[in-house]
Amino acid sequence: MTGEQTSIEIGELLRALDAGEPLLLLDVRNEDDFASWSIEARRPVAAVNVPYFAFLEDGAAAIAKVPRARPIVVVCAKGGSSALVVELLGAAGIAARNVEGGMAAYGEHLEAESVSESSAGAFGLWQVARRGKGCLSYVVRAGAEALVVDPSRDVDWYLRFVSALGARVVRVLDTHVHADHVSGGPALAARAGAPYSAGAGPGELRHRAETLADGRRIRIGSPPEAALELEVLATPGHTPGSASFLLGGRYLFSGDTLFVRGVGRPDLGGQADAWGRALYETLHARLARLPDSTVILPAHSAGVEEAGAHGIVRGTLGELRQGREFRHADADAFVRALAIEPAPAAYAEIVRANLGHSAPTPDEVAEWELGKNRCATSAPH
Repeated sequence: MTGEQTSIEIGELLRALDAGEPLLLLDVRNEDDFASWSIEARRPVAAVNVPYFAFLEDGAAAIAKVPRARPIVVVCAKGGSSALVVELLGAAGIAARNVEGGMAAYGEHLEAESVSESSAGAFGLWQVARRGKGCLSYVVRAGAEALVVDPSRDVDWYLRFVSALGARVVRVLDTHVHADHVSGGPALAARAGAPYSAGAGPGELRHRAETLADGRRIRIGSPPEAALELEVLATPGHTPGSASFLLGGRYLFSGDTLFVRGVGRPDLGGQADAWGRALYETLHARLARLPDSTVILPAHSAGVEEAGAHGIVRGTLGELRQGREFRHADADAFVRALAIEPAPAAYAEIVRANLGHSAPTPDEVAEWELGKNRCATSAPH
């Protein structure tokens, strides 16, 4: 982390922070933005907030607020203001590096961790974390074929990743119509020439999509001995069309139905009572037949603290059944206990885009997606 470089790419920074390198993160956004969303790592991050305008108003006083004991890395919203602060620090004889792309790059960054892979290498399952946003997607490989669940919109990343595995994408699935980020599902399916599906009400989805009925079984894999089976489970509640996908009878891609801490909020359609009751039924009846050993792989995470030692966000259904969401006596009590904060205003626009009802510009999408997801109904417990 030393030398003459004046910038650092977000992936390199996260690897350094995860490894515990003694860096100081100087965040020059305003206080409210810093308080609501900041860079997280698998180890504690030393960070200080000195807003950019403080450097403009009184540079010497602002610089005096910056600790000098650690190498300094400067971040802002998109990388421009922080680059100027790096120059100001350099003029004062203080070495620092700018985070390329700022918090926007942090929110877009994708990284994959292997969840399970057979010794023969025919089967592979990877969790793809967009950790700045808390979004999780999945790549499943069965021999020379792969499917992708809940992809983010960096389509090229998934195509490169699957190609490096020696496979091709043969199916793309969204567990539901996402509200916190624009899905890459339709674009990825089109690029790969693969079928796409997303749980939505009849007539809502304008993207070209295949409807998957509850109980349908999908097979992927080539050669035949590498084949895997995916079962479609209708799991309404977060949205009426939410589905989960059970892979090989063991791994459940639960979307926003069930997280490792809490459940998906049922209020985004303005029908918290009705959707909340559907969610209660899903948790207590529709998932009842699945064994406690079922591995839950959700579509979102509340933060890096939910990841295990290897950076994977997962739990077992048995563990989650011990949580408060499964302990309410009936649907009335469950709905009354839902802890729901107001949804960001952009969520309605994101849903419209994911249904294919609008075509936002890249700049609009980037603005909508700034910040962590707010898809859960309750705080970690």
